[in-house]
Amino acid sequence: MKLNKKEVSQNLRLFGYKRYGTMKKFAEALDMNPSTLYSGYLNGRSIPGPVLLVKLIDLGCNINWLLTSRETPFTGEMKDTSKRLDEEPIRPHAGLSRTTITAPSYSESKKTNGIFAGSGR
Repeated sequence: MKLNKKEVSQNLRLFGYKRYGTMKKFAEALDMNPSTLYSGYLNGRSIPGPVLLVKLIDLGCNINWLLTSRETPFTGEMKDTSKRLDEEPIRPHAGLSRTTITAPSYSESKKTNGIFAGSGR
């Protein structure tokens, strides 16, 4: 999958405005000069590298969304249609019966009429 630099820059800008209101405050939160933020990332020339991605995670940015536009912008948010896995307990299917599986005993594994009979094992 190839990342779309323009889409990443738009998502980065959207996150910055939603979380900090201005790009200047956003750049300060990233410990970055605002001009570096603009010229490198907000104009679509560069995609954030690992160090910046870690800073964004620490600020609450969902980097899956940032890079792919999937999910939601902020970590910990979920769409209304999604369910958390821990909301409902997993229940066995009603049509399945419980079966106990046991390993064969040592004497059963020595029988010569099994699959490997005559194979020299």
